[in-house]
Amino acid sequence: MFYGVSYYPEHKAQAEIEHDLALMKELGINIVRMGEFAWCKFEPREGEYDFTWLDPVIAQLGANGIQTIVCTPTACPPAWLVEKHPEILYVDNRGVARPFGGRRHYCYNNPVYREYSHKIAAAIAAHYADNPYVFAFQIDNELAQEGTGRCRCPVCREKFQKWLQAKYGTIAELNRRMGTIFWGQTYDHFGQINLPVNTIEPNTAQAIPAYFENPSLRLDFERFCSESNIEYQNSQRDAIKAYTDKPVTTNATGLATNSIDYFKAFQGLDVYAFDYYPSLRDGAISSFPYAHARGVCRKGFWLLEFVSGGGHGLWGSGRLQPYPGALRQAAIHAFAAGADLVAHFQFRTFPFGAEQLNYAIVDIDGIPRRRFYEVQAAARDLKKLSPILKNSHFVNEVAVCFDYESLWALKIKPIARDFNYVDFCGEIYHRLVRLGVGVDVISFGRDLEQYKVVIVPAPMVMSDDAKRRLKHYVYSGGVLLSTFLAGVKDPDNLGIAESLPCGLTDLFGIRVGEVEPVVERTAATIALDTGAGTVRGGNKYWAETLEPNGAELIGTYADTFREGLGVISRNSYGSGTAYYLGTGLAPELLAELLKLALQDGSVSRVPFAVPEGVEVLARKYDQRNLYCVFNFRTESTAVELGQNFFDVLQGSPVGERVVLPPKGYLFLLEEAQN
Repeated sequence: MFYGVSYYPEHKAQAEIEHDLALMKELGINIVRMGEFAWCKFEPREGEYDFTWLDPVIAQLGANGIQTIVCTPTACPPAWLVEKHPEILYVDNRGVARPFGGRRHYCYNNPVYREYSHKIAAAIAAHYADNPYVFAFQIDNELAQEGTGRCRCPVCREKFQKWLQAKYGTIAELNRRMGTIFWGQTYDHFGQINLPVNTIEPNTAQAIPAYFENPSLRLDFERFCSESNIEYQNSQRDAIKAYTDKPVTTNATGLATNSIDYFKAFQGLDVYAFDYYPSLRDGAISSFPYAHARGVCRKGFWLLEFVSGGGHGLWGSGRLQPYPGALRQAAIHAFAAGADLVAHFQFRTFPFGAEQLNYAIVDIDGIPRRRFYEVQAAARDLKKLSPILKNSHFVNEVAVCFDYESLWALKIKPIARDFNYVDFCGEIYHRLVRLGVGVDVISFGRDLEQYKVVIVPAPMVMSDDAKRRLKHYVYSGGVLLSTFLAGVKDPDNLGIAESLPCGLTDLFGIRVGEVEPVVERTAATIALDTGAGTVRGGNKYWAETLEPNGAELIGTYADTFREGLGVISRNSYGSGTAYYLGTGLAPELLAELLKLALQDGSVSRVPFAVPEGVEVLARKYDQRNLYCVFNFRTESTAVELGQNFFDVLQGSPVGERVVLPPKGYLFLLEEAQN
């Protein structure tokens, strides 16, 4: 298992490098990531490659037991390249070309830029292919970050038109499937099709505030751009793989920050890797992105940029310093959740540039302080934990399906101001974790049969194949819970002229009647019959009324003009059970509904109560349960275990009650059965 930092020797004089490398050795890390913004150093003039600035650093790190991940530097095309080929510049939705002077100012579809990117990637791979201290390669850096994943230059326009022609065959078919007759938007030929000016990218502004474009065209543009970024990524992968079999990856950003379908993007790479910057001040660290990471790669993942906390930050806002112990805990939590590699960003604070005075493990003066010693302590703990973590695995019985096309469709035409698809999936995930349940986050294309319970939040866009697979899963004995918006649109992002949930009314045994967003004046109380009594709570986001057609209504509206109408149903289908939730629920009410589904699926849970502010990650080690327990609170918390365990870190038995210190953690191994 690898633990380390990002480092930037291109910024430093030799004396500073020597100082930093000595501290890294003292830190106890074993991996460093370098080079992602240094094209002007790797290739100072076209065709002249220089590795003399990096080779000695790699060699010295390697001599001290620290491996290197070398990155291709294509996130920052050098000035000479932009000067020679200004046509490579990225054009945003306002038609503005990004000038040299920042980062990510390139068009990923431009053939000239792809050629130069391929050459620099190949040169780096050829040079380091046989270097024993180079462990892996990272492609580019955070593809599509900062609103650079939806280029609208002439190259992209022409390529998108050809992409559409390849998909639809004829302009008549495109017009039919996109419903372009609305507002008289019918096309005569593919050359008339413009790129959408509206955008769902973060950190961007609409070019024309009130301009309503065809939602089918916009969804196709999202697909096209995601595929284009993946193509660009894979062109560099091919350049590197021509010289080496060492692992090749790139760094994603969260689950969906940059609107690239990561389930597809990482199919051709060796490992899923992403960047994650949770707050370390007082709250819990969400393990939702880790569950998604496991769903992408089906094995251990990498964190190529991980929070370090502290520093003045850029733009003057900065990040708060981590609570004592939180940085150490965060690193170990990531490894417990499935990481095989964690690299903090960054080792030492930058004195200059857009990220000057940013967060780091070591402050700008180079003096080790609290963050340094917490990383050092985490490195020591990791050495103890590595054998058991490397030889244990997750056996989760519940899955949450995460769908990029539904995400994009819900951003293109939002259902409510306060509804966020990613956050909604996270709400469900965290309620399950609070109930002591292990959860994977998977795509619709994943095999469902290994799970006892599957949850599909807001599956707005569904193919006929996805619907067939859900029916087969339930018919064969699975327990399915779908929320509102199931099957509203087809893959062309068109509404379907049939009762909701479209194509699934037999599965759920209901039809959806009225629908509307939930705002303050439309909010209602929901009554849920748990079998042991009735539980009430508020609703949010979206409201549907359910018309039973064979299903049992277990949830109804308890007030408003909808009083007595159905909103939650349960239906037997084949050997399984299908639940439908027609609204968003307050947290405690959602927990009660989830308990019903878990009970129907006979899902195993953590065998002890999990206090508020504590998370338990369950793994299997040598046929025994391993419970990784994290206290995210800023005060000590008692956990009543009810049985004896073995404390892996302390190497000793632990009694039926333990007290975790603030930001503390335990790794509890179930006693072997005789």
